Amino acid sequence: MDTQNKPVSGAPPHPKGIPGPLWFFRNSLEIAAGLMLVAICLIVFGGVFFRYFLHIGLGWTEEAARYLQVWMTFVGATIAVKRWTHFQLTIVNQWIPERARRYTLIFAILVVIALGVVMVWNGIDITRVSWDQTSPMMSWNIGYLYLVVPVSGVLMILFALRHLVDAIRGQPLGPAGSHFHNAAPASMPAGTE
Repeated sequence: MDTQNKPVSGAPPHPKGIPGPLWFFRNSLEIAAGLMLVAICLIVFGGVFFRYFLHIGLGWTEEAARYLQVWMTFVGATIAVKRWTHFQLTIVNQWIPERARRYTLIFAILVVIALGVVMVWNGIDITRVSWDQTSPMMSWNIGYLYLVVPVSGVLMILFALRHLVDAIRGQPLGPAGSHFHNAAPASMPAGTE
């Protein structure tokens, strides 16, 4: 089987050995982010359609789309930590000797853990402060909007800790080890790395 042409990003295909509910659980963040994106598109389209074709202004659509976008952003950042596919300066690794790369990777993971701690700490504070506030159009509890910050911070810490253990052991990072990191990007033909 040719492993060089597997996609680098996106939800991994449903492997034959993993039952459906387990696959759904392992990819629940990706599914949630996808559903939020679909909901944003439908809400914005509905708002535009009602406003310009039916001449009925739906004030809640902008607010709902904005709140979903905030949640989708934090869920997406958590997915990037889970898969270790967030923005990285890989050119720096080319200059660092092979033996030192593991230490730079461990340092990067520790920085992500520190960011997660800051998100949890400050996210709890801002959630507490905004818990009794309501949104202007939909009267939603603003605390629920900010609750995504500490929740995603905790998840980032957990995923980063798993990556830290893998890095200390010298294993490749990502949910399936080499599934995401040894595969050639979809835009590069195999063998041109």
